Amino acid sequence: MSDRATAFDRMMNPWAYDADGNLTDRARAQEAARTQINSASAPGGGGGGGGTGFSADTNALTTAGNNSDQIHARLNTDGRGADEATTKVSTSLANWSTGKAAAGAAGTWDQCVAALGGTIGQTTQALRATATNYRQNESAVQHDLGA
Repeated sequence: MSDRATAFDRMMNPWAYDADGNLTDRARAQEAARTQINSASAPGGGGGGGGTGFSADTNALTTAGNNSDQIHARLNTDGRGADEATTKVSTSLANWSTGKAAAGAAGTWDQCVAALGGTIGQTTQALRATATNYRQNESAVQHDLGA
């Protein structure tokens, strides 16, 4: 089982795990896209203590952006799955406190889904922009050095 296999991750990414709780082949293939922070002491790490420089995997950033975009799309559909049923409850029980509570809960839920969707959308854009910026800067450096 991967270190990624937390209960939260299994809940948020059920597609990534098989019946035994192990990562699926698809999830293992996407594992390379996960963010990795280079430590200063690691070979090729980003700090001042002994590392040989900093590197960024632009393909991993692009893949992470694509994965984030897929999560965003699913959130907009799956995150609103209870809307119709909640509307029926709140309409059917409009004169009861349960109906009013259901309507209030639905409104709060929709606000939370919208806020999360906004954050995921911003993350998607940031990942893609960062990958593009790294590619452009690397190209400019290679050009300037005549490589």
